[in-house]
Amino acid sequence: MPIRVKSVSGTRTLAAVRGSGAHSKDRHVKAFQLASLELDRTRRMREWRTARDRMNDLGERVREVDALIAACRVQLGIAGPLEEEDRPAHPGRGRTIRYG
Repeated sequence: MPIRVKSVSGTRTLAAVRGSGAHSKDRHVKAFQLASLELDRTRRMREWRTARDRMNDLGERVREVDALIAACRVQLGIAGPLEEEDRPAHPGRGRTIRYG
């Protein structure tokens, strides 16, 4: 069985092989980007759920503190429950905490 010699027109170049889809460099880059984005989305969703749960816990604690303040005010004979104007509009605003 003789060896068939390829002609120049029958030889595929490296660019043709790489650009043919399965061996495409861009295909691997896009697959890596997709995997990275999916991991980032998973991490951000976990952070978001953690922050939401923390906010719910903080809200619950604020309500508990308000109830304790109201009970103390009643025991001391001070004008009933905590009034809305007694609460700060934006707790923590106006303060700057600097580290370092």
